[in-house]
Amino acid sequence: MKYLIVLASGMADEPLAELGGRTPLAAAHKPALDELARDGKIGCVRTLPEPLPASEEVALLSALGFSPQEFFTGEAGLAVADSGLKMEPGQLAFMHNLTTEANGVLVDHAAGQISLKEAEVLLTSLTAAFGRPDAQFCAGHGFTGVTVLTVGEDAAPICDPPEAALGLPVARRMPHGAGSELLVRLMELSREAFLEHEINRVRTDLGENPANLLWLWGPGKPPTLPSFESRHRLSSAMVAATESARGLGRLCGMRVPHVSGATGGYRTDYTAKAQCALEAIGSMDLVVVHVASPAEASLEGNVQRKISAIQDIDAMITAPLLQYARGRDDTRMMFLCTHMASVARRRRLRDPVPVAMFGPGLEPFRRGAFSETAAQDGELGVEHGHELLQYFLTR
Repeated sequence: MKYLIVLASGMADEPLAELGGRTPLAAAHKPALDELARDGKIGCVRTLPEPLPASEEVALLSALGFSPQEFFTGEAGLAVADSGLKMEPGQLAFMHNLTTEANGVLVDHAAGQISLKEAEVLLTSLTAAFGRPDAQFCAGHGFTGVTVLTVGEDAAPICDPPEAALGLPVARRMPHGAGSELLVRLMELSREAFLEHEINRVRTDLGENPANLLWLWGPGKPPTLPSFESRHRLSSAMVAATESARGLGRLCGMRVPHVSGATGGYRTDYTAKAQCALEAIGSMDLVVVHVASPAEASLEGNVQRKISAIQDIDAMITAPLLQYARGRDDTRMMFLCTHMASVARRRRLRDPVPVAMFGPGLEPFRRGAFSETAAQDGELGVEHGHELLQYFLTR
C-alpha cells in the first residue's frame, strides 16, 4: 500500500459575516477536496492539546503520529534541524520573524512576505552589528528563519510568537524570564540595524512593509524522535518549504527533497510541490506534502487571499494527487487541516480541525463536501491528533 498525505496549515476557520456566515473553506471552490470528502471518510481531530502552544509545530508532531506531550521541545527545536546551524551546550535555538513595527505597534508578522534574498542581506547587517561570533542566523525561506544564541544552561526565556503581538505595543510582548536579556538586546539592536537600511528604504518607496524588527520566539532544542521507518515500516518523504516541516522530516529520517519555487508563504509553487510528491511516491511508501499559505493569509487578515490559497491548493495539489490515488488500487490519500487559523482575529486556534481520507478499505461516509460543519458531523472516531496517522495506515 502507498500513502499520500496533504497537510494544510491554518485552512480551517471561523464563520465570517462577510461570507454570509460561511468559513473561507466553505466559500471556496474546491471540487477535488469535496470529491475526496464525498468518496471517503471525514471527521474532526484535535491536533493542539492543552497546555502546549497553539503552534504549527505542535500540530505537525500530531500529524506525523508523535504525541506532542512527549516530543515537543519548543518550536525552534524542529526548525533548527533544517537550518544547518550547529548547537553547543548552553545554546538555544529560536524561531525568528522579520516583522514590521509602526509607532511602537507590531503590524505585520512577515514584513510583507519579504524575500529570501532581502532577508539574507538584512541578517548579514545584523550579524555585523551584534558582533558575537557565537550567534548564528539562518534566513530560512525569507521572513522566517532560525537564530541560535548562547543564553546559558539555566535559561528559560518566555517568548510570544509574533501573531500574539499583532496590533499590540511591542514593549508589552518582548521576551522575559531567565536568559531573556540577550534576546531583548538583539531585538532592540535590530531596530537600529534595519532602520535606514537600503533594503527597507526601497521597500518603503515601493509601498511595501519594511522589515524593521527581528522577532525572536519559540525557543527550543531538537527533540529525539524515533525514525518514521522504524515505527511504521514505511519509507517516506516530506515535501515542504517551511523550516519546521522540513526539520521534522529530517529528525524522523524522512527524505526531504528541495522543491524549487516553494517558499513557505503564499507566493509559492504549488504545482512544483505536487510534481515532487508524485515523483517521490514512485519509490517511496508514504509522501507528505505540507503547505503553509492558508495560515499566512489568516495571520495577514486577508480573507480573499485565504480563499485563493484554498482554491489553488485544491486545483494544483489535491486534484493531481487524488487523480493518482484514484488510478490505483493500492493507494490511500489523506487531507488534514493541521490547525485552525482565524482570518478575522489573525490568530491560530486550537479547535478540532477537519480531516478526510480516501482509498482501499476506507468505506465512504458520503458527506458531500469538505468543510468544518461537514467534518463535525463525520464519524471518523479519532479524537487525538497523534492517533490519526495510525488509523489512516491500518484501518
